[in-house]
Order: sequence, then C-alpha cells, then structure tokens
Amino acid sequence: MVILLGLLAALVFGLVPMIVYALILWWFDRYEKEPIGLVIAAFLWGAVPAIIFSVIVELVLDIPISSFVEPGTANLVGAAVVAPVVEEIVKAGALVLLLLLFRREIDSLLDGIIYGGLVGFGFAAVENVLYFANALSEGGLGGVVFLAILRAFVFGLNHALFTGLTGLGIALARTSPNWLIKIGAPLVGLATGIVAHAIHNGTVTFAAELCWPCLLTAISDYGGALLMFGIIIWASLRERQWIVQFLADEVQQGTLSQEQYEIVCSYWKRVAARWSVLFTGDFKRWWGLGRFYQQATELAFNKHRLTRFPHEQDTRAHIVRLRGQVAEQSRRL
Repeated sequence: MVILLGLLAALVFGLVPMIVYALILWWFDRYEKEPIGLVIAAFLWGAVPAIIFSVIVELVLDIPISSFVEPGTANLVGAAVVAPVVEEIVKAGALVLLLLLFRREIDSLLDGIIYGGLVGFGFAAVENVLYFANALSEGGLGGVVFLAILRAFVFGLNHALFTGLTGLGIALARTSPNWLIKIGAPLVGLATGIVAHAIHNGTVTFAAELCWPCLLTAISDYGGALLMFGIIIWASLRERQWIVQFLADEVQQGTLSQEQYEIVCSYWKRVAARWSVLFTGDFKRWWGLGRFYQQATELAFNKHRLTRFPHEQDTRAHIVRLRGQVAEQSRRL
C-alpha cells in the first residue's frame, strides 16, 4: 500500500505542478493565443522525445567519462557539463522544428518564451516523476515528499527558464531584420540556457558538501526567473501597443467598429464580452468572438511585421486575407 501511495505521489507531484505552471505561462499569452495543438505538442516534446534522447545520449557519454575520471568528478562533469548541453540541445529541437514548419506562429518575443517554457515544463514533469520514483526506492514516501518540495516548487521553474532563453533567442531571430541577430540570437539564447542550467546543476552538486553554493543557486535561478518574468510583462505590453497602433486605421476603413476596436485593444474587455455571451448560453457566438479577437490581433501583428519587413509579399497577402476575414466577422457579430 505504501508503495502504491508513493508511486501515486510521484506521479501527482511530478506532473500536476508542471501542468499548472504551463497553464499559467500560457495565460500570459493573452492577446494572440498560440494554437492549442502546438501548445500540447511543445509540452509533449519535452515530456517524451526530449527525455528519451537525453537519457540515451547521457548514458552513452557517461561510459568514457567514468573510464577516465574518478566517480566524484564524473558525477560533477555529468551534472554540470553533459546534462545541460545535451538536454538544452534536445529541447531546442522542438523550437527549431517550430521555426521551420510553423514560423508564422512566432511573431513576437513572447511566443518564443511561451513555446520554450512549455517544452521545459514538459521535460521537468517526466524528469521529476523519474527522480521521485528513485527517491521512493531509496527513502520511502518521506523521500518523495522532500524531493518534490525541492524539484516541483523551490526549483520548479528551472527547465522552463533554461529553454525559455533558447526560445527567446529564436524569437529574436524570427522578428529581427538584422542578419547578425538572426544568426547570433539563437546561438546566444541556447548558450545562455546551457550556462544557466550548468550553474544550477554545478552549484547544487557542490551544495551536497558545502552551504555557500546554495546562494549562487538562488541568485542564478530566481534572478533568471525574475528577469524572464519582466521580459514577459514587457512583451505583453508591447503586443497591446501593436494592437492599439495598427488597428486604429482599420476603424476608418470600416474593418472594425469603434466599439469593437476598443474591446480588441483591452484584454479584460475581451474577457468580459465573451463571458457575458457565455452566460446567455450562446456558445457559437462565444466561439466566434474568440476567433474574431484572434484574427484582429493577427492582423495587427502582421501589419507590425510588415513595417520591419516591407518586402515580404506573403505577409502583405496575409494581411489582405486577415482584413477580409475580420471585416466579415465584424459584420456577422
């Protein structure tokens, strides 16, 4: 019975906090929600293939490392060098695929952070379950609870932070016309994620023997999380400015009414409008409003992109299509 409770605790403490964190992160993408299919795919990439590939590569690399250095040094090298490099590169694979196959979905810095964070939370969820199961075999249910406090709560944001840095670099490359940034930003983002990961793993490894590395762990982890949170808030405010600026002339053109424009420009007015419709039981109109707000936001974002990439004919054509869709939805609603 104790073993079953321990396994259940390992699953719950491993999966539930990461899913909750992922939902909170997704909420911050307030104006232009990413497609739910890609959101789930990003989380699952971190949870399944990224875990599998990372474990295989780390086990293979551990063989030569263990052969040439003593066990204590091998553990440090594995934790502070091999794991950060392998895991961050494998997790970044999802973001590269996203950029290659669904590049239009990355139209702001916030999108890169969102997708990177989702991959990180998926990775952390399954990794935590594996660690908690091991803690159950070594320390019983108490060991699971103690480790869960550390990995799911004290350091629960770490993998999202590390991969979010990579996502930020990829989003910078996607949204900047500067070729130096296009080439360098993803590499810098990945390198920063690896370094942050290595600092955490290295200081935690040393903390098993000393106390002072815990201070470096806290500074690196929480400092990085606060910095990323600040970027998320700034990026969200910037997205709202794009909506206000680039939809203003759509009112004059008749694409939107003034009332619709004011609602689209305010997240809370959007929420209030959709909830008022939902309370009437008109689910079709509730869904239509969500689609309308999404298309209007995409129109604003693509108009902003055109100011930075004026020669992108596909963006220009996409704006024309979106304007027609928004105008049709506007009349229908």
